[in-house]
Amino acid sequence: AIQDHVIELCMDPNGTHVVQRLLYCFVPPCIDCIYFPVVSKLIEVAQHPYGLCVLKKCISHAKALRKHQELLLSRLAQHALDLVQSPYGNYAIQHALEEWGGARCTPIFHSLEGRMMQLSIQKFSSNVVEKLFCSAPPDFRARFIAELIESEKMSVLVNSNYGHYVVRRALQLAEPPQLHLLLAAIRGNVGMLPNWRL
Repeated sequence: AIQDHVIELCMDPNGTHVVQRLLYCFVPPCIDCIYFPVVSKLIEVAQHPYGLCVLKKCISHAKALRKHQELLLSRLAQHALDLVQSPYGNYAIQHALEEWGGARCTPIFHSLEGRMMQLSIQKFSSNVVEKLFCSAPPDFRARFIAELIESEKMSVLVNSNYGHYVVRRALQLAEPPQLHLLLAAIRGNVGMLPNWRL
């Protein structure tokens, strides 16, 4: 009775609780009828407040279900750039990073690589960048921080209400050789900042 209405229920303030409970009460293949529609409509589900709750439960539940995790990871990576900039979708990416760990989320890292500066100065995606720095394996973290160091827009970053939090997180997590480069890049721009609070 429910399987043809999963997406409709995901987006409903009451139905969302039913779908979430089904994920806890049943095991594969019974819950395939939830995972497959959610994965196929992932963008819509992730960008809806009630749908996001279901998606986060799917992500948590998939820790022990390799097939479901692969499906979700593939789709999350495919749409990572759009999701991290969304008021709700960014939480889906952050939750995957928290639940599945760094190395497992390599496809997501590849999707976002090369966009650190752009994402660091936006309200929603800047939180994801901080989470990336914390959860990424050391090689990816170094590459992400290098993007900030090598950018010609460090003054924009340190003068941004969101970007300065990213810079602070990078300072906390950078390895010593990279930390010196990061400090040099920041010092070269601090004098030009109109906002002394930042």
